[in-house]
Amino acid sequence: MSLKELTHSDVKKTGPMTTLVETARMMRRYKIGSVFVEEGGRYIGIVTESDLVRKGLTKEVPLETHARSLMHAPLIDIDIEKTPIEANHLMHLNGIRHLAVSEKGKIVGMISVRDLVRHFSLDKKSPLHAMTDIVKPLTVLVHRDIQTVEASATAQEAARRMDEKKIGSLLVTDEGRYVGILTETDLIRKVISYGLTASKIPVGVIMNTPILDIDLSRTIQEANEIMATKGVRHLAVTERGEIIGILSIRDLIGMISIRDLPRFFSNQK
Repeated sequence: MSLKELTHSDVKKTGPMTTLVETARMMRRYKIGSVFVEEGGRYIGIVTESDLVRKGLTKEVPLETHARSLMHAPLIDIDIEKTPIEANHLMHLNGIRHLAVSEKGKIVGMISVRDLVRHFSLDKKSPLHAMTDIVKPLTVLVHRDIQTVEASATAQEAARRMDEKKIGSLLVTDEGRYVGILTETDLIRKVISYGLTASKIPVGVIMNTPILDIDLSRTIQEANEIMATKGVRHLAVTERGEIIGILSIRDLIGMISIRDLPRFFSNQK
């Protein structure tokens, strides 16, 4: 199938002079992770949650900072006639979670990593299902180097840790126990969008709890289904009831991409 069935034509856009706070509010209002930046009738870039956190929150830039200063440009796009697996490859190779979708050279919509995860989960012919009996359990994907932040730490300190490690989530600890998880989405929707001072907001106030998890013995397919159903990008991985690592949505699309890369590159020639 092509990307036509997965493309969101109702692209959320903003102008280059829109402020950091206004952009974050749009993401919160529509429950999205990116906004296209439009100028002169054409899209000139994209602002994502990662951009707001890593270029804004960590640098203590003024809340009135304009989208132009934070956006990623130019847009990376894919033709609407391409397939979901090809979109998956482009996201994986470029380390991004959103792609502009073009038709005859014109941007007509966008697709996110969550759209791909949902598609691969439902499509019985997808590479994800083909790997179910090959890559099991989750041992090959789990990150055992768990990055944490204290519940008493500030949102800004958490943002800087995410930026330093180039990750989108941290497990939250309190007196040596895992008590929640903090994501880039939390920082956008619960801090920036309200114009709050990140250096004064404790992580414990904005974290998510309880922590969604999956046992190490489960399959990649099951992990994918939980993420798609719950609308999350990170899962704690447990073994005998104890958290031993983290699995992210990028790990899933990475595994799918690596499995199919030889054919992908062959088709690009």
